[in-house]
Amino acid sequence: MPRTTIVLTLGAADLGLLRWAISPAWELLASIRALHAPAAYGGIHMPWLTEHRDDPLLRSTGPEAVRTRALTAGPRDHLPGFLAPTPASPLATVDDELRLVAGTRADVVRRDLRGVFPDGVPRALAPMLRAPRRELTAAVRDLRAYWERALAPAWPRIRGLLESDIHHRARTLTERGPAAMFGGIHGDLTWQAHAGSGTLSVANRAGPAGPRRRVLDGRGLVLVPSAFAWPRVWVKTSEPWTPVLRYPVRGVAALWGAEAGARPDLAAALGATRARLLLLLDTPATTDELSRRTGLAAGGVSVQLHKLAAAGLVRGHRTGRSVLYARTGRGDALLA
Repeated sequence: MPRTTIVLTLGAADLGLLRWAISPAWELLASIRALHAPAAYGGIHMPWLTEHRDDPLLRSTGPEAVRTRALTAGPRDHLPGFLAPTPASPLATVDDELRLVAGTRADVVRRDLRGVFPDGVPRALAPMLRAPRRELTAAVRDLRAYWERALAPAWPRIRGLLESDIHHRARTLTERGPAAMFGGIHGDLTWQAHAGSGTLSVANRAGPAGPRRRVLDGRGLVLVPSAFAWPRVWVKTSEPWTPVLRYPVRGVAALWGAEAGARPDLAAALGATRARLLLLLDTPATTDELSRRTGLAAGGVSVQLHKLAAAGLVRGHRTGRSVLYARTGRGDALLA
């Protein structure tokens, strides 16, 4: 299929409205696609895929599962926009977002389905064209059940990784500007500054040759890091949503990795618990996440993190309602 470039024009108002958010509903949808086509993800989610490859949503031949699969596993470059509304707040819950999905206007549902399936909507989705609100209510019920089985147990770990990415990108934007921030997100993104504005080019999109230009016109842009977007960037600029760009989160390769064991030399110098925590902070994490991964009480983990922070080996930073701990340069050097 021919590849093209989408060129987004951001004016001063759009730059002023630039923000980050986390979208559980997007992770839900993208994870279903990963279960359908695991080879496309290069093995990066293999531990999770192996655990959930027999999920009823994937294996059932019942009409509900067939409908949900048809909705979420369509053409490679497209999903119906109404399935993943742009997050309205930085830390929306999956219930917040699924309520928005269930309340989508009927004309938007029909428009998006026909846009994703221009050669004809799959038979399993024909009832959704006739009765969008009724069918969406049923689909949302199935998606919520899937979330509880497949993603809710891993969500604290995923969310911690996403929050860490947001902190890093926002700091890069503040310290080095939009060109460095966008360029660091993905190789398909290129920022060009103009007087009080700029253009963001998103390469390697499916479509006819030649760039497709979209002016955001003061609607802003929401940046959403994602574990299951890897290895691609996803863009949505259609009404009625705020434009959104979803991109692979930093450190996704470590998401399902085995827990690090404490090195004997570090354990002797720091104590076994502190050495273990320092090694686990390859990816920034919250106290609760470290507690779950180690089996230690959250209070004990907090005490040890404060000792590591006092030694200059880790640093905590607040992101929303959470505090993420990350190794400092001094902590990295100790592990070199």
